[in-house]
Amino acid sequence: MNIERIIGLNPVESVFSPEKDGTAQAQGTSFKDVMRDAVMRIEENEAAGAKDTSGLILGDVSDLHTMMINQSSQALAVETAVQLTSRAVSAYKEIMQMQI
Repeated sequence: MNIERIIGLNPVESVFSPEKDGTAQAQGTSFKDVMRDAVMRIEENEAAGAKDTSGLILGDVSDLHTMMINQSSQALAVETAVQLTSRAVSAYKEIMQMQI
């Protein structure tokens, strides 16, 4: 049995650091950069999923479990991006409804 390490996940502590005033802010990355990286990961996962699907159709799949893991990773990446976008839009709407 071979267990592979999950690559591409960063702990929250490595992304955010407390600033002098006590707030947590990204280390040189903006929300736009985070979203761009998420979209690029989705595209990479989509390309890997398309390659796995075509390999399955042609019968060139040697690792069925790896293909299923890639498909699940792709679905999870898309769901995460959808949730992130939904929460950002919800936060924007809430801010717009605030009275000054």
